[in-house]
Amino acid sequence: MKEGSPKSWDKKLRTYEVTYPSGQKVMWKNITARDCLTKYEGHNSMYEYKCQLRELGGKELQLIQIMEKK
Repeated sequence: MKEGSPKSWDKKLRTYEVTYPSGQKVMWKNITARDCLTKYEGHNSMYEYKCQLRELGGKELQLIQIMEKK
């Protein structure tokens, strides 16, 4: 018998934005949710847990992709 939640949500590649306490913003592209959270915990611990993480999607992500192509 399988235990826990299905891992299908973890396979989708996503784009995230990390904001550091200094105000610097960095985008992590084509990364799974699990890899993002692992990476985020490592970075966040160095900054005394003051970093902010958010997933980019929808129209905002489409706009960023269009701007990068130019």
